[in-house]
Amino acid sequence: MHVNSRWIIDLNPKELHIILNRLSLIFIMIPLITLSLIYKIPFMRYWKKPQWNELIGIPFIWSGFRQSKVKYFLLIALTINLFAFMPFIIRNGWTYIHEVWLLAIILSITNVIEEMIWRGTLLSRFSEQLGDKWAVIVTSLGFGLQHYSLGFSWGVCIAYSLGGLFFGGITIKSKSIVPTVIWHMSINALMVFSGLI
Repeated sequence: MHVNSRWIIDLNPKELHIILNRLSLIFIMIPLITLSLIYKIPFMRYWKKPQWNELIGIPFIWSGFRQSKVKYFLLIALTINLFAFMPFIIRNGWTYIHEVWLLAIILSITNVIEEMIWRGTLLSRFSEQLGDKWAVIVTSLGFGLQHYSLGFSWGVCIAYSLGGLFFGGITIKSKSIVPTVIWHMSINALMVFSGLI
């Protein structure tokens, strides 16, 4: 919030403001890395090869009317996101996509930092202290609140918190942040191409 309100408040163009805002997450990572080194604990326990064949409940991660392998769950989620954003992308047209493709790539890449913080480090630490389900809930609420500090409305932040539940759940079930990174990068690219960011 300090970076947003003091360092980059009047920055133009708006795209540069968004990119620097996302990169400011590095300031959150510094103390987390430092604490990991001091206490000699892994920075994050979910930075490994995903367990693609683990089962995940649909729609509630731990339970639901159907079980699916993580790889299929991710494929379904990506497909749903693509179809949800497609009308907006088509409305904007090819010219718009040509103008914002670099922003989409940069913003998507900066989401790796966000995932390292929320589903990498914080989910790892909270899982150790609270258990997996509570860790997912706490980090999801924090994820939504973090977006409020970026200027999103409360309604959108609630949607981000709900998305955070799925991000956290797929991380726990796959034992890796890789599926979440793929999903989050895709959503952000679609948001840029659709004009929502």
